[in-house]
Amino acid sequence: MFEKTKRLGIIVYLYYNRDARKISKYGKVLYHSHRMRYLLIYVEQADADAIIEELQALKFVKKVVPSYLDDIDQDFVGSLLR
Repeated sequence: MFEKTKRLGIIVYLYYNRDARKISKYGKVLYHSHRMRYLLIYVEQADADAIIEELQALKFVKKVVPSYLDDIDQDFVGSLLR
């Protein structure tokens, strides 16, 4: 049976767009903004801390920010009623 693995989104800001292909070996690239020069990649939750440290050490990476989607309360039932 198929098991769902926990994943974490990581936003990687680059100095130049030409280095975007090098990031694909760290995780699945979901989105690449050419104008804003960032990539959204997904990695497994267990490996996320090690991958973030590796990405920050690369000289063509400007900044690495993990996604905070899991920290946001997504229970919208009570807020829809006035």
